[in-house]
Amino acid sequence: MLNILVAASVALSSLVGPAWDPGGEPTDEKITASLEAINGSGCPVDSVTVVPYSDNTGIVLSYSSFYVQRGGDSTVIQGYQNCNLDIRMGVPAGFTFAISKAVYYGYAFVLPGATAKLVAKYNYQGQPPVTSSHIINVDSPFDDNWTVIDEFPVPNLSWAPCGEDIILTDAFELRVQPYGPSSSPTDVSFVTVNKSDHSIRTELNFVWAECSE
Repeated sequence: MLNILVAASVALSSLVGPAWDPGGEPTDEKITASLEAINGSGCPVDSVTVVPYSDNTGIVLSYSSFYVQRGGDSTVIQGYQNCNLDIRMGVPAGFTFAISKAVYYGYAFVLPGATAKLVAKYNYQGQPPVTSSHIINVDSPFDDNWTVIDEFPVPNLSWAPCGEDIILTDAFELRVQPYGPSSSPTDVSFVTVNKSDHSIRTELNFVWAECSE
C-alpha cells in the first residue's frame, strides 16, 4: 500500500508580513509551548500534549483520542470530531515567528461511497482564522496511512506580535461523509489521527525573523 499525500498552499493575503527578511534563527533561548485551553469532541481534557522542537523550528501535538466513523451502528455524531487548541507560545526576546507549514498524519479505511475530510484553522489571538480543507481519500476504497500538508507562502505569512507571549490557535476537524448509493449501510468507514504504527501527531513548523526596533 502507498501512503497518500495531500498538499495545499494556503494564502494569507489579508495579513501583512514584516518589513524585515524572514528565515532567521532565534537565539539559543528555547521557545516554550503549553496548552492554555482545549476543547472539542475529538480531544477531551488531558488527551493532547504539546512539545517544542529542540531547535525552535516548530512544535509537535500528540493526541490520545481522535476517531471518526460512519456506517454500521454508528450515529451521525460519530461521523464528526473536532479539536480546538489554544497554545501559549513563549518566544525569545527580539524575535517573531510565523507558521510556514502544518503537517497532519493519520490512517483511514474508507469504503466506496464514503469520503474522509480534514478541515484545519490557524490564527493568533485577535486575528481572523485561515481555513484549509482537504479530501483525505482521493480514491475509494482507501485503506492506508495519510498525510495532509498545509504550506504558507513566504510573502503572505502571518507573523506573531513581537514582545509578548502569543496565544496560537490550532483547530481541526475530521469527517466521514454520508454513504453514496453504492455503499451498504452495514459497512463501516473510519478516519483517525493514529497511523498504523500508532504514532499520533500534528506538526506545526515555524520560520523566524528579528523584530524591528
